[in-house]
Amino acid sequence: MGRVEGKKAFITGGAQGLGACFGRMLAAEGAKVFLTDVNVADAEKTASEIDRAYPGAASFCHHDVTRKEDWENALAMAAEFMGGVSVLINNAGVGGWGNIETETPENWRRTLNIDVDSIYVGTQLAMPYLKESQPASIINISSVAGMIAHSEMLSYNTAKAAVWMMSKSIALHCARQGYDIRSNSVHPAFTRTPIIDPLVTMGGGGAEGETKLTRQIPLQRLGEPEDVGYAVLYLASDESRFVTASEFKIDGGITAQ
Repeated sequence: MGRVEGKKAFITGGAQGLGACFGRMLAAEGAKVFLTDVNVADAEKTASEIDRAYPGAASFCHHDVTRKEDWENALAMAAEFMGGVSVLINNAGVGGWGNIETETPENWRRTLNIDVDSIYVGTQLAMPYLKESQPASIINISSVAGMIAHSEMLSYNTAKAAVWMMSKSIALHCARQGYDIRSNSVHPAFTRTPIIDPLVTMGGGGAEGETKLTRQIPLQRLGEPEDVGYAVLYLASDESRFVTASEFKIDGGITAQ
């Protein structure tokens, strides 16, 4: 038996990067996974790769997390494929660059819409499915940027801090209603995924850009997707049945400084 045998995981932003890694790791430990993304070509490719390795374990659909109707359609498809939804992983997100003087209303709204509003809308719509598949787990991918600020990350800092607190509020609501549904947030530091490409480029690109990032991390390396994936695997499993309203920092020690 795998660590998440019988679990039914809905993963946004599942086409590549962290979301694809979560899908592979959960399927390897016995879960069914449903990947959603606006990048439908890569979502299909990732789901197919997982399904070849673990027949019947993976499917996908196009999903714009800013659209309520997309959420409704994706959740219905996922529940039909998996026989329910017991793990909701809100992973889809974008970076946002700009300070209080340069940030544009358009970029501010886009960042908050994708990184925060989508989790509110999606989790609310997912609640009936999660209640039918208890014990269930909500895993919201935040960032260390929700805990430590940067002058040029106004919208991103704001969004990821909001995800942190939203996760706690959801957790308390579920506990006080007597639901066996947990909610936690995961806070990676610089992890080797496409979202850090602009930071690497700003640092000079390639190995030089990565080195400048790792200087900020006590463990002196970038995170790998699997480093975050193991935390998600734990939170999706029944090993974490007494863990809710918590934040998991996967950051190489950066927030301790």
